Amino acid sequence: MRPTLLLTALPMLLLACHSQSSPDSPATAAARFSQQQPPWAAADTSFNLPVKGDTLLTTPHFRFIAHGSVDLGALRKVAEAGEEAWRQIVVFVGKKSELPPVAHHVYPSAEVKGLLLKNTAACHLDFEKTEAHTVLDPYAGGCFSSMENELLLRNLLGKPQVPALEHGLAIRFGQGWQRRGYAYWSARLAASGNLLPLAELLDPATWQEGGAPLQAWCLSASLTLFLEEKWGRQLFLQNYQDWQPTSAELDDLEPAWQQFMAQQAATFAPVFEKEKNAAAGGLPYLKGFNFTHEGYQIFNGYGSAEADRALDRLDSLGANAVSIVPYTFLRNPRQPARLPLMQRPGSENDEAVIHSAQHAKSHGMAVLLKPQIWMRDGKWPGDIGMDSEADWQAFFRHYNRWLVHYAILAETYGWDALCIGTEMVQTTLQRETDWRALIQQIRGMYNGKLTYAANWGDEFEQTTLWNDLDFIGLNCYYPLSQKDNPSDRELDRSLSDVMGKIEKVCGRYRKKLVFTEIGFPSVESPWKKPHEDWGDDLQFDAEGQRRCYEAVLRVIEGKQWCGGVLWWKCHSTPNKRRKRDTDFTPFGKDAEAVVRGWLGKR
Repeated sequence: MRPTLLLTALPMLLLACHSQSSPDSPATAAARFSQQQPPWAAADTSFNLPVKGDTLLTTPHFRFIAHGSVDLGALRKVAEAGEEAWRQIVVFVGKKSELPPVAHHVYPSAEVKGLLLKNTAACHLDFEKTEAHTVLDPYAGGCFSSMENELLLRNLLGKPQVPALEHGLAIRFGQGWQRRGYAYWSARLAASGNLLPLAELLDPATWQEGGAPLQAWCLSASLTLFLEEKWGRQLFLQNYQDWQPTSAELDDLEPAWQQFMAQQAATFAPVFEKEKNAAAGGLPYLKGFNFTHEGYQIFNGYGSAEADRALDRLDSLGANAVSIVPYTFLRNPRQPARLPLMQRPGSENDEAVIHSAQHAKSHGMAVLLKPQIWMRDGKWPGDIGMDSEADWQAFFRHYNRWLVHYAILAETYGWDALCIGTEMVQTTLQRETDWRALIQQIRGMYNGKLTYAANWGDEFEQTTLWNDLDFIGLNCYYPLSQKDNPSDRELDRSLSDVMGKIEKVCGRYRKKLVFTEIGFPSVESPWKKPHEDWGDDLQFDAEGQRRCYEAVLRVIEGKQWCGGVLWWKCHSTPNKRRKRDTDFTPFGKDAEAVVRGWLGKR
């Protein structure tokens, strides 16, 4: 749907997402917390934060300090992996470290870590104090617990000019990066045509401005192995700190890098094929909501206890599916640009997305990951259109980098479906070949179901991409009437016309359709412009929203082409009412009773 002014805070958050506030140390946090109430603590929000921390485990090279309740068994596994990595790095480098035991602070969730330190990253390091700060969220499964290796590498080898070398060695000597290990993911990237060129991987800028995507992290580990084999270990260690490759060196190394990774891909090919065959199967009839990240504070967006409670509520009502919707930001729809990955505390960063998606999965809900592009100044993804072939190619290159990142997340955690785009009208109608190539690249990284969320109207009715996707996705905001107060029969008749359009598309491609979005604002006459929920002339009205919900459910009942409905929307702060509550959520309004009845109907 088109952006609304309810997201006016988002641009500033996105623009600031690459410059997280400097985190406090636990000691500083303790002093600050003892003197004043946390600045984010609202009147109706209470926190009992474990500022001091307790030393739970000591090993030869680490002292693990827990800030809150963490799984001791999981902590022991982290400790064992850390000690083994330490041993391997010392052997690899060929000299011992004189570092004192590392203070490794662990937190039960990104929310707790963020509230204490203003940093929600799954792991971050303080090189000056030789400290590691890691989230031991049971949902994440230790996927990011290898960064602490960089502390030892920095001590033994110094800081390299090329960040990929330090990050890569840390991951290479870790265990279970993204559950399957770096070698698996690097090989899969190579096999699917998603291999990054060396120039991009070795460029320090790749590791700045919002952090590298997941493909850069795993490939950096393979890069260190490649360079060691190319140069020999001694020369690799000699070059480690000061090497800055020239263009000529990159040109010389690139073919060998491509060949090296092709061999890695061939090694894993049987594994990829086996996993693809095992993933065959369908989805249930999806009954749920787009679960949206709201508030943009650590304590009320994805990954928070409040968001957990909202998902618990959906489960209790009978929902069996949610769509998780992380955003990126594009400044100008006519200019290609890198699509940033959210990192700022309180944004839809990876750790928050993972937590909420996994919490939904813990309830048995199907998860559709639906990453989207947000634009300001009244623009929307349908405005994206380039003016030259070079710009189009650059746009799809940036979009691929961003989307592959989420494909890796979705595959790592076994989420049920991935939406490869939302309402990008000009791109789908003008660049079919580019989209088909993108779909094949994403299929190489993700074994779940793929869809696209088409905008109602021309895009949905005219795009031909559906034969390459697993099910049809529709963001359904067709106007139903221009009358101030149409009868229920008139609403039903208009909706029946819409369903006729849908049935025609589904029949043409022999695919089922899921309403990836459908909803109505709580305003007067919402059937006139179902996609608009904000404006000076809009007045709150719950009855019209209720009537529209009832009409949709009446008309779609028994439709064999319908594979489910994901209403727009249920947000992560369901108990908060806005001053002008004209938005799409039905909760706390007349339409909630309709939702309850529908979700409770088996």
